[in-house]
Amino acid sequence: MRRSLWIALLLLLGTAAPALAQAAEERGGLLSLDPGLTIWTLIVFVVVLAILSKFAFPKILGAVEAREAHLRELAEAAEQDRAAAAALLEENRRTLEETRARVQEALGEARTSAERMQATALEEARAERDELLARARHDIDNEREMALAAVRREAVDVAIAAAEKLVRRSLGSDDNRRLVREYLGQVEAAEA
Repeated sequence: MRRSLWIALLLLLGTAAPALAQAAEERGGLLSLDPGLTIWTLIVFVVVLAILSKFAFPKILGAVEAREAHLRELAEAAEQDRAAAAALLEENRRTLEETRARVQEALGEARTSAERMQATALEEARAERDELLARARHDIDNEREMALAAVRREAVDVAIAAAEKLVRRSLGSDDNRRLVREYLGQVEAAEA
């Protein structure tokens, strides 16, 4: 089809070209106005326009429309991709916020757990300290009582020995015992 179009154009130009050249020489050049040449130019133009509109323009318009359709499809695909990317971005943002919230919650729980553990350890240490202090006081009290008892025994022994020496000279054994008891009563009263 294209081939026949070209052939028709060449025939028209081939037959009209010598006539046009001869007319241009006779009339004075390219810028001179010749009604015959103008009519033939219009006829050639209309024929070429008719041939082009019948055969070439539909194909050109079809190609342009196909190109436009392809560009429209590409634009729609790009819009869909942009929407999908925006959805993914929003999902990623939401996931990131959830992860941050979980991390903050875990940190809060860890902090609370650490504070509880610290408080428990402190309470245990205080209880142990109080127990050690109570045991030490009890041991000190027992040692003091034992020391006082030892001092009393020693004082009794010394007093009995001293009293025995004195009493041997002047008193009997019942009187000695009574004097020792009175002395021990005075010692105990002084300690309390």
